[in-house]
Amino acid sequence: MLPLVGLAALSGCAGENTETPVTVDVPGMPSPELALQKSLDRINGFLGSLNQRIDTPVRQTTALAVTPSHPINLAPQAQASSPPVTSPPAASHEASPLAGKAGLTWFAYGDGYARVRCAPSALCILRLQPGETVASEALAVEPKAGWRTDLVRGTHGIHAAWAVALTPDPAARQSILRFSTSRRSYIVILDPVGPSMRSIAYSYASGDPQTQPEPPPSPEALARRNTPDFDFHMTGSSPGWKPLRIYREGDHTYIQFPPGGINRAPRLVVLSPSTTATQPYRTVGDSYVVDLPVTDALLIGNDPGSPTIRISHGGKA
Repeated sequence: MLPLVGLAALSGCAGENTETPVTVDVPGMPSPELALQKSLDRINGFLGSLNQRIDTPVRQTTALAVTPSHPINLAPQAQASSPPVTSPPAASHEASPLAGKAGLTWFAYGDGYARVRCAPSALCILRLQPGETVASEALAVEPKAGWRTDLVRGTHGIHAAWAVALTPDPAARQSILRFSTSRRSYIVILDPVGPSMRSIAYSYASGDPQTQPEPPPSPEALARRNTPDFDFHMTGSSPGWKPLRIYREGDHTYIQFPPGGINRAPRLVVLSPSTTATQPYRTVGDSYVVDLPVTDALLIGNDPGSPTIRISHGGKA
């Protein structure tokens, strides 16, 4: 009978509601939630008292570095057409010729640029100051203007001073001669019209400028100013950075390199017209821009034994 009673009791329990939570109180075992909360409180207390328990003398004696605030000053942008920095030339003015003895024509150097008249088939001599010298390659005149310029080196006595011989062709047109000597720079208008000045000389004063002023462009020069001039020739080596083209426009010369060629940064030496600037050019994109109407120049590679390219205007190498 006892087993049957046990089965009856179990069957009765199966019919009761077993989903209601039952609180079980076990002596000696804390609540899990309460234990977790106490652990978190101990960790927070440890972190909060960390700075008080650790000796940090550097933080107590040295202030934290703070970057000061400064106003932003934008530097002015350089003008693309800015010429090299040189001594300011005199105001643009044409010097007045003065007739001297034995057919000699005088110009005051500080009075401005001179206009030398020399008719075709004539020979005109432009005399320099005694002791003044000049390199023959420094004589810069347009190759197709029809003027021949030759340097006459002085000897002794009355011929000790150097001179420049001027000879115009029958079809010569007005042009400008520029050259620098051991003492100063000259700018001369060569005019094939009018009575020839067979012998020309300058007078000098202590307050004269070092450079004469540029004359205003002639109508022919104005017509050519905005027309690119590609009459350049290159001789010598043919490295990978050899320029694609060289041209003049106005008073500027442009040397354009092939893709990546500008990165080789070859050195440009301007031989004519002569200049006192150590680097008379600037880099713009893939080109060198020279603020001069270059007539003769060299491109020299930077590597040891690098090739050299000769650049000449008008085909004269």
